Amino acid sequence: MTGPTASGKTKLSINLAKKLDAEIICADSRIVYKGLDIVSAKPTVEETEGVLHHLIDIKEPVGEPYSAGDFCLDAKRAIEKIRAKGKPVIISGGTWFYIKCLLDETELLPVSSDVNLREELESLDNITLWQMLEKLDKKRADEIHPNNKERVIRALEMVKTLGGEVSSAERSLNKEYNALWFAPDFIKEEKRDELYRRIDFRVDEMVKAGLYYEWERMKGIWGRTKVLENTIGYNEFFELQDGVYSSVYEAFEKIKQRTRNFAKRQLTFFRGEEKIITVKNEDEILEHLPL
Repeated sequence: MTGPTASGKTKLSINLAKKLDAEIICADSRIVYKGLDIVSAKPTVEETEGVLHHLIDIKEPVGEPYSAGDFCLDAKRAIEKIRAKGKPVIISGGTWFYIKCLLDETELLPVSSDVNLREELESLDNITLWQMLEKLDKKRADEIHPNNKERVIRALEMVKTLGGEVSSAERSLNKEYNALWFAPDFIKEEKRDELYRRIDFRVDEMVKAGLYYEWERMKGIWGRTKVLENTIGYNEFFELQDGVYSSVYEAFEKIKQRTRNFAKRQLTFFRGEEKIITVKNEDEILEHLPL
């Protein structure tokens, strides 16, 4: 179950899991971090409605960011545990690269880190780095948000080391999972404006729930880490602190804008994937399952 932010995939997955007695593995690059509760729209205990969720709160937001490779390893372990119980598995989340790496069964050839190149790239700003990647490997650039500096630098490092596109270095593995792919019908073009309204509403609700104060608390504990700074909803408050905005309300509006832009990029991935079936509710999903 995938789809853009604020499209309702979490609720849809929970409804489906209750009907199937399934467990959910979260494919989200921010839900894995402890403390990033409001900013990641992490489901509360009440919202999970008793459905067991895996890969939530498994890492502190410090050190090297949680990668797609980390996700694949952790997700495979979780799948084994769920299967041992005889239960169905639902992978649910909007981090497209995580899901593709797990279910498409491809992996990237190992490329060692280049310290000198990294030092050179670290001195450049996010947009410049992303534009460099777009020129060298547009497909990979489309999979990474421009503000995720660490992942952009890693992709540039791989492109320059391999001497070609990152995607050309992927190798197929034996297909391990037979998955059906679904998404809420908000990925349809005619639903875009409604999705954007849902995003704006969600940001307003996050602000009311204490998003700014959550950022203050996490910054106080961990400082200006890569994870916190590269998270939409926290990055704007760091920028506010740096004097980029004249008021906190301007930062709130920037969060909405960047989230809409991020959703637009997500939609590009989802609409280009023919295997995704769009649905309105869990009953439509059940019609496609070999029960």
